[in-house]
Amino acid sequence: MKILVSGKGGCGKSTISAMLGKYLAGRGYRVLIIDADESNPGLYRMLGLPKVKTLAEHLGGKKRAKILMAVEGEGELDEELFDWTLDEVPEEILARKGNLAVLTIGKIEEAEEGCACPYGFLARKLLEGIKLKENEVIIVDTEAGIEHFGRGVDKHVDVVVDVAEPSLESIELSRKIASLSESLGLKHILVLNKALPGVEEKLPVKPNVIIPFDQSFIIDSLNGREVEPIEQIETLWESISR
Repeated sequence: MKILVSGKGGCGKSTISAMLGKYLAGRGYRVLIIDADESNPGLYRMLGLPKVKTLAEHLGGKKRAKILMAVEGEGELDEELFDWTLDEVPEEILARKGNLAVLTIGKIEEAEEGCACPYGFLARKLLEGIKLKENEVIIVDTEAGIEHFGRGVDKHVDVVVDVAEPSLESIELSRKIASLSESLGLKHILVLNKALPGVEEKLPVKPNVIIPFDQSFIIDSLNGREVEPIEQIETLWESISR
């Protein structure tokens, strides 16, 4: 199964991706988390893993990714570019802990280096090409917003986990995510994160999973601690796999 985690900036996508990955790894699944967010550097810390070479660096850098993107536009790209199983993903781009691994597509590192489109291209081609076996799961932690839908990244997943926080802007974005997911025939799971008492009955939508606000997540983050699954993650997995 390929699961994509989407939502407004700061809603908790990376935290939920990390907790879901740890939960599934603890249940015996082989899990690959793909960090497709070109900005947020925190996923490695959340999982207690070291940073390693990105997929873009492995291929020769962002310029090489741009060339591959242009070649695809001309219809000349090798369609087996990422025709990998999890066993065939190069070790130098994987950070591992047991049966959980993280792969980063690429990060914006310099001012004026250009847009992140080549990284979106690599994420799409990777998800298109990689093959999963039984009891293997990919979780894609995306950038803020819905640009990944425009890039075609979501076309190659099975489920969209839509993380919202209790604000009108976030809920409106979630409605858009639900509509886009439906247009692709994808299962859509809405998670309300950082929920305060009395918020649920004010919502114009019904979440599949509700995660209460917990200040300890903020304190743990400031102290650099990795995250651990909470009980609502089991409910999330039940909603995904149902």
